[in-house]
Amino acid sequence: DLSTVFDLAATVNGGVAVSCSDQHFGTKDNLLLPGRGVDMGDGWETKRSRGEHVDWVVIKLGTVGVIEKIVVDTAHFRGNFPQKVQVCAATAEGGVPEGASERWVEILAPQKTGPDKEHEYEGEVLKSGEGKYGFVKMVIIPDGGVKRIRVFGRQG
Repeated sequence: DLSTVFDLAATVNGGVAVSCSDQHFGTKDNLLLPGRGVDMGDGWETKRSRGEHVDWVVIKLGTVGVIEKIVVDTAHFRGNFPQKVQVCAATAEGGVPEGASERWVEILAPQKTGPDKEHEYEGEVLKSGEGKYGFVKMVIIPDGGVKRIRVFGRQG
């Protein structure tokens, strides 16, 4: 059923974290695991930086889809969560886009985050429209830790 909404990025649905700028404390693969985890060790965390800086992770969705909602979970990250999060998307055509590729389209402008919380983005704040995407890139500004990312949508 093409109208069913599910987590396009979940590992159980074929999602894979394919590249990232840094995974100093926690691996990018943790972002797509089920549940909210048990501590900071089962999230994705980058090293601290000074000055202008961003870190990012590229996720291949399990299937091409129309994105309706994004959830960024900072569970267990109380003092080292990112100040802001941004999400971009790219079509499946052309293979995996590089982190700095011009194929990325911003679907979530930078949004303030907080500690130990599921941040939900949908409706007017999410600019995905009816685009059919095969990849998402989550940008954390400037750095920090994220437990999970969920990309809810329907098959495109």
